[in-house]
Amino acid sequence: MKKITFYSILLVSILALFAFNDRNPNSDFVMIEGGTFKMGSKASDRAADVDEQKEHEVKLNSFMISKFEVTVWEWKEFIKANKMKMPEKPKWGWQDNYPINGITWNEAIAYCNWLSKKEKLQPVYSKKGPNIVCNFKANGYRLPTEAEWEYAAKGGSLSKSFRYSGSDNLDDIAWYKGNSNGTPHTIGTKLPNELGIYDMSGNVWEWCWDWYNKDFYKLEKNDNPRGPEMGNRRSVRGGSWDSQPNYARPANRISTEPNKTHEFYGFRIAKSIAK
Repeated sequence: MKKITFYSILLVSILALFAFNDRNPNSDFVMIEGGTFKMGSKASDRAADVDEQKEHEVKLNSFMISKFEVTVWEWKEFIKANKMKMPEKPKWGWQDNYPINGITWNEAIAYCNWLSKKEKLQPVYSKKGPNIVCNFKANGYRLPTEAEWEYAAKGGSLSKSFRYSGSDNLDDIAWYKGNSNGTPHTIGTKLPNELGIYDMSGNVWEWCWDWYNKDFYKLEKNDNPRGPEMGNRRSVRGGSWDSQPNYARPANRISTEPNKTHEFYGFRIAKSIAK
């Protein structure tokens, strides 16, 4: 009887191990139900910067977005597989559960394609001459568009119209200049927003797909907008551990050339949902 019990326990343990190693990669994603929302800043918001779009209505299809920012550990797996080097080591050292930082837009795109191939999905990005093309119909991983990012940060269809992503009290949901002690922190250690997404305000700035143009919203169709066709700088969202509260508002935006970075730049990934 004892032998049967022992082997039964052993078998259960082995099966549990396989189940863990074969986990569903979508378990770290949130499905965002499509809908219509007000993107940009209200005219009455005195904190709005000149970079920010004025409030306008945008319609989005459903999509998936990661609960967490891409971590140092996940980035290490990527560079190991591709025989690359880590970015310059930050003063706090590389902590595996911290969000990766010091990443260019081009590197974030490369990570998305690598992860897609690793999980036997169709890569989203390809080159057309000197330009990167995004196939939004592909089932692989990609960066969110600015509209998707802002919709998710504002809580999607569950939005309670908080000032920041998940609360009117920034200390509840973000690592920023007022509480970070000069470093990023382990992902998911502040409260999530209405959709269960963490760190969309603070911790690291997050790259988005779109070329930056502060006035393009005046021309674009408001049905799943994906930004200008061309540009010089890509949009970045969310604020960081080194940001003042104003930058942690979901409508706030900055931009940087895609081959450049700063120590507070990271990203999270998204995924299209087939119709």
